[in-house]
Amino acid sequence: MTPKTIAFYNWIYPGGGAETVTRHLARFFSSHGYRCIVYTGKLADYALTPEDKKLTDIRVQPFYDHATRPENTAFLIESLRVEKADYLIVQGNTDLPFATIRSNTNCRVIFCLHNVPMWEIYFRKNRKSSEIRNPTLARRLEYILLRKPIYHLTRKLENRLLREYAEILPHVDRMVMLCPQYQYDMECMLRKSGYPGSNAPTEKFTSLINPLPPAKEPVRTEKKEKIVLYVGRLVKVHKRVDRLLKIWQRIEQLNPDWKLIIVGTGEEEIELKKHAVQLGLQRAEFAGFHADVSPFFRRASFCCLTSNFEGLPMCLMEGQQYGVIPVSFDSYAGIREITCDGECGIMVPAYSLRKYTTMLSAALSDPDLQERMREGSYEAARRYELERIGQQWLELFEQL
Repeated sequence: MTPKTIAFYNWIYPGGGAETVTRHLARFFSSHGYRCIVYTGKLADYALTPEDKKLTDIRVQPFYDHATRPENTAFLIESLRVEKADYLIVQGNTDLPFATIRSNTNCRVIFCLHNVPMWEIYFRKNRKSSEIRNPTLARRLEYILLRKPIYHLTRKLENRLLREYAEILPHVDRMVMLCPQYQYDMECMLRKSGYPGSNAPTEKFTSLINPLPPAKEPVRTEKKEKIVLYVGRLVKVHKRVDRLLKIWQRIEQLNPDWKLIIVGTGEEEIELKKHAVQLGLQRAEFAGFHADVSPFFRRASFCCLTSNFEGLPMCLMEGQQYGVIPVSFDSYAGIREITCDGECGIMVPAYSLRKYTTMLSAALSDPDLQERMREGSYEAARRYELERIGQQWLELFEQL
């Protein structure tokens, strides 16, 4: 019997969280006899691992400038037909020609959103003019003086995004969200919009948590160190690590035996290092990028985020595998999923630096709370096991 073929679409591969999910699922599907293909607009060759090359066939589209360019569409359609793809898993890219794919191939199409619903609104409202596409002086001025005020003062951006998602719905077999609350929120927003396609049946919406492979042993260490971690990209619009530095200024005064380690790199790294010096931080270390962060998780007691928005942050989930206690603003439903509504993590009222400082400082001086939440984190991490989530994907395939 010919093995079924599962195709993934990632605009850049490998890369961030969505691409990591593709890797994990490809590992699971391959181990269960499926053939896996990854389609991408831009291949990051330097980041490919030997396992990537072994588990997946990678197909790069002819042009990187836009997913819907006719040459890219023709390439994708022809390849899906030649490869006889049974399923196409689109990892968050809304620009694909879904209607064309649906009418010209026999594959089932699954769209996955790897963030909080409508995350684009906050991102675009707070994007710098230097970060827009082709940032010429004229385009930057147009963005600052016209487009950005429209985003803030009207519902034009929200309506446009809702229309885009509604247009996708008739041409996919499932829209997959990260957790049940996101599933509910997205369905409600689309139905309320009334845009064509928004009246899709409830069965078209579902939720699947992102999987994690088994943690690298040893998972449990005899004694955790007094370390607070940040793991992730250093970008302001999204991650707001500058908030964590301000919080740490007070934390290290109250808890002189604790240390903050920031693991990651990004466009804001130099600015954040300068900010740490300006704040006079004595126990804040920038560790840079590490492909393998498990040594940090083994040592750390807490992992903190101070982001504007998140979906289901994998750094917190990965940390839980090693008993690292997650701390984040309660500004997105995913943190309630991760912390089991605060049973195995700390949820801070949204964007209050004062309360973040108070709650984290109290936890640092409470060994009993740490032990309880650490054990809860080990248990919570079992929900992310690749074998468990992979089986849920196979069940989804059976429903299509």
